[in-house]
Amino acid sequence: MTDKQAPVKDQLSQPFFDAAADGKLSVQRCDGCGALRWPPLPSCPECRGRETTWIEVTPVGTIWSFVVYHRAFQKSLRDQIPYTVAMVQLDEGPYLVGRLEQGERKPAVGDRVTAEFLDLDGVPTVRWRLA
Repeated sequence: MTDKQAPVKDQLSQPFFDAAADGKLSVQRCDGCGALRWPPLPSCPECRGRETTWIEVTPVGTIWSFVVYHRAFQKSLRDQIPYTVAMVQLDEGPYLVGRLEQGERKPAVGDRVTAEFLDLDGVPTVRWRLA
């Protein structure tokens, strides 16, 4: 077993990774009720509709919560300690979790962030940067 684990790309999540590779942030929208959601699901938790469309959303939001890791849970992360993971509420509503790039100041709940798109070992990745 390798220490690096790539995200699982499946029929539900592939559109997200395709959009990220193009520098865009996308989420599912229920065709029945219009609710936006992440992570992708086979049916809408609001109306139980099964028809969805992937839409591009504005890649900005607000830090809802965050944690600073001081221990590496994988060998590949040892040289990155400490690192921050944030839960971000997008301006359009859904929440996404991801790494927060280290900046000149410490993050706080309520801080505005902007998504940036990186290619890490061939995997399109969304990271957050303080606005």
